Amino acid sequence: MMLKVKNLKTIFKVKQKIIRAVDDVSFVVPKNRFIGLVGESGSGKSVTALSILNLLPNNGYIESGSIFWDGKNISSMNSKEIRDVRGADIALIFQNPLDSLNPVFTIGDQMIETIRLHSKVDKKQARDQTIALLKKVNIPDPDIRLHDYPHQFSMGMCQRIMIALTVSMKPRLLIADEPTASLDVTIQAQMLRLLEQLQHEYQMSILLISHDLGIIAQYCDYILVMYLGRIVEKGSPEDIFSKPLHPYTQALISAIPVPDPKKGKPEILLTGDMPGVANLPSGCRFHPRCLKSMPECSKSEPILKSNGRSEVACFLY
Repeated sequence: MMLKVKNLKTIFKVKQKIIRAVDDVSFVVPKNRFIGLVGESGSGKSVTALSILNLLPNNGYIESGSIFWDGKNISSMNSKEIRDVRGADIALIFQNPLDSLNPVFTIGDQMIETIRLHSKVDKKQARDQTIALLKKVNIPDPDIRLHDYPHQFSMGMCQRIMIALTVSMKPRLLIADEPTASLDVTIQAQMLRLLEQLQHEYQMSILLISHDLGIIAQYCDYILVMYLGRIVEKGSPEDIFSKPLHPYTQALISAIPVPDPKKGKPEILLTGDMPGVANLPSGCRFHPRCLKSMPECSKSEPILKSNGRSEVACFLY
């Protein structure tokens, strides 16, 4: 395995209060695999990604746990050591590409600089690689458009450019944090097929973060379901979809639209809204919204346990 996250706990200090955004999260990302991390907004998915690369804001830090990359504990690395890992080994694509692209430099300048920073090539070679990469992600007339600035591209094209920029560093693990959230449905499908194609071509692993279980199921080899800072279920797409165990997973699946109006399916409703991490409920964090809640659920917190091929954190099992 390449990435191993073990008992990760990430907290934020907000005024005098401690916010526990990620609480005792463990998972692995093996070599050349497509892993999905799914959950509602506010579940802690993005904080998990930022924790892996130590990109947390000033008021956030890893309280405990460890993050191993190729057997090395990157959570204990200093700033220089972790910089050598970022990009070259583990790369991160954000939801809004305009937050990552510099508006005052052309696309070509940014990609050429990145390629030369990570590879021993001259400017002409870096330019040729830039054109080839932009062509690979389907940017038309790449030899001309590399002279354009980010604002001259659509959001979908900016995301393609961001993927090309990231792939230019030849990472072995790509963390894609809601890469299609700001795109329309047609462009979303194109973007995900592009990621899948690049994953096979470059033999890299991808950790795809999304709130859309349908997208996760279509492209991922293994699924992690997250709720309020904790992993509540793990399993293959076949296990998760054919026999979802956790009531939260069942609710997520029930929210996926069914194209056939004649095909009925049981309606699974959630009661109330997801509480904020600043006001975590006692016991199982999902119990205030769960239709299968028992008295035990409000008193103690279930831990992940194997249930055949998958794992689930629920007192029902």
